[in-house]
This record gives sequence, C-alpha cells and structure tokens, in this order.
Amino acid sequence: MTMSQLYSDKVLIVDDDTNLLAAIRRQFRGTFNITTAEGGREGLNILKEDNSFSVVISDMKMPEMNGIQFLTIAGQLAPDTVRVMLTGNADLQTAMHAVNEGNIFRFLIKPCHKDTMEWAIEAAIKQHRLIVSERELLEKTLKSSVQVLTDILAMVNPAAFSHTSRIRNYVRQIAERLGLENIWQLELAAMLSQVGCITVPADTLAKFEAGAELTPSEKNMICEHPQIGKKLLEQIPRLEKVAAIIAAQQNPYDCVENDEKNLPDDLIVLGGQILRTAIDFDLMIFRGNDAFQAIGKLNKRADGYHPAILKTLQSINVIDLTVKAKTVDIHELNEKMVIAEDIHVRNGMLVVAEGQHVNSSIKTLLKNYLERKEIAPQIRVWLPDESMEKQEVVWELSENK
Repeated sequence: MTMSQLYSDKVLIVDDDTNLLAAIRRQFRGTFNITTAEGGREGLNILKEDNSFSVVISDMKMPEMNGIQFLTIAGQLAPDTVRVMLTGNADLQTAMHAVNEGNIFRFLIKPCHKDTMEWAIEAAIKQHRLIVSERELLEKTLKSSVQVLTDILAMVNPAAFSHTSRIRNYVRQIAERLGLENIWQLELAAMLSQVGCITVPADTLAKFEAGAELTPSEKNMICEHPQIGKKLLEQIPRLEKVAAIIAAQQNPYDCVENDEKNLPDDLIVLGGQILRTAIDFDLMIFRGNDAFQAIGKLNKRADGYHPAILKTLQSINVIDLTVKAKTVDIHELNEKMVIAEDIHVRNGMLVVAEGQHVNSSIKTLLKNYLERKEIAPQIRVWLPDESMEKQEVVWELSENK
C-alpha cells in the first residue's frame, strides 16, 4: 500500500497528553492523515461530527472516561472504524476488558516506538478496508439476490409487485434528501415491501389500488400483509431489520410520541415512516393525481406523516403517470421504459401489470408470449426521461391546509 493510499484514510488519536499528541503529529506528518483529540470527550465530539475515520487510537488512562469507555462509545458512533488501544499498563485484566468491551484490533504498549505504531496504523487501515469491502460486497449480493427474487415474484404475481420499483426509487430519494447513510436496508425494505401481498387475491388488490370500497374481510387482508411479509423474511440472515421495517410500513405517525422537527433515532421506526410515505405517495400518483395533488392529500390525512419526511416529497423526481403513453413494438422495449397498461394473455391471465419497470425478465416473457401469439405485438409504455417531473413541487406544509 503506497503512502498516498494510506494518507487517504483518516486516523483519530485520542490522549490527554498534549506533548505526546504533538510528537505523533510531527512524526507522521505526510505519512498518515491524522487528527488528534485531547481526551475522550473531545474525541467523541469529533466522531459525532464525522464518523468516517478508518482508525481510532486511544490512550487507556484519561480523565473523565478511560480508553475502554471511549472506544466502546466510539464503536457505536462509527461501527466500521478499527479501534486500537495505547496504554502503559500491560496487565492481562486491562487487555481482556479492552478486547471484550472495546472490540480492540491492536494493543500498543507505551512507550511505543515509531515503527511499531506505523505498522499498527497501517494494519488497522488494511483491516478497515477489508471490513468496508466485505460489507459492500454483502450489500451488493443481498441487493442483487433481492432484485432477482422480486423480478421472479413480479412475473408470478404482477399485480402485487407492479409498484415496487417506483417505491424503491422514492425511498432512495427521500433517504438521500434526509442525509441518511447506509440506506441499503431501506432500499431492500422497499423492494420487498409487497411480499405479503402474495396472499391477497388479485381482484382485492385491484380494488384497493383503484381506491374502491373494500369489505371488512378485504380490509383485513390489506392490513395483514406487512406482518405476513415480516414472517416470510425475518428468518433470512441479515434481513431481520428489513423485515421489521416492512412490518412497520402501515404504522401512523404519532406526533405525541415523535419529535416533529427531528427524525426518529430507531431505524425501524424511521424506515417504517419513510416506507409508508413512499407507498402512499405512489398510490396517490397511480390513482391519477399529480405530485402536487398527492402531497396535498397526504398532508390532509388524519393519521398523518412525519413532517420532515413529507417535506422531502416537494423535491423528488416523480414519474408522471398522467403523461400520454407511447405505443412501441415489444422488440423495441428497453429498461428505461415503464409498462403503461395491464397485459393479459388470451385466457385473461395478467402477465405484466401497469406500472412495472421493464427488465430483462419482462422483455423475455413478453417476447415468448408474442411468439405464441398470446399478446399483441405492440404495447403502451411511459418513457421516464420524458415523463419525469423535474421541477420542485411548491407546497407549504402546515396544519391549516
């Protein structure tokens, strides 16, 4: 690993000895990108402002909080950051506490030679890159696996999964505008949010999406699908939180329990609110409202939405389903298009639902049905590049509207 590569990773060193900190800055100037903090409290304040440090090195004995206490909290603020302990106390008990409570990667004994510390920092940077690359690989693998699963489910039950690609798009935009990090779990929750709908009859789903009145039994089916989805997904490793977010997608915003100005700290509560807002917004658009009308109707709902989340809808890009669709040959379909009509085969079975984004599976499916002369050679589609509302929706959110 070259010096320039090492310098791109930030290192935070925490100690109450200002002379030691000055010496470390001097020794490693130009080698590592080092930030220093005089004590645990200052170190935590730095991590609260910026949790992108690759490595944190902390002295063990400091006033107010010791190194184990500091590194334990640091691990909560920056889970991917690799933690190193620097101490003049080499006893076994200290080492055990440091490893067990602070999740320490390396243990350095004072006085620490420059070469030893340089080796430890470089090893910690490599460990951090390994952690990040493995997490990114896992996230990409999960996303790809879920995408394949939802593509298959969309072909098996198109009525239930016609909205998921748009919901995912809205969830991602909302999360980005809220400044959230690691939004992959929210995206997966959006992609799998309708899994429980596989238990809901197609005609009931159609009535619900159209805004028609439902029977008590049908209402119960719609209300139960998030919990069914949770039960189907919660046994899959790494999808436990995703399943919990899906289960929370119908939970109303409680302005008594929640802070209107600040977002919930709990990812499941926050994710449920984001998912609920995106799903209901998409449903309003699907029922023929433009973005302005959809936001207005959501704002007037008695069960309400978190104001900060609802406000983000003012600036997201929305596929305008009221724009006139175009007719294209099935062989001309591409993955930038959105299906603009329900497609049925001759026996009346729905094979692709209105609102589904075209993908390779849908293209192959339609070509196969066309070869069997089960469907017409041309279909209607929306082109998102032409039907995307780029302008901001100007809407004042207030209790009086």
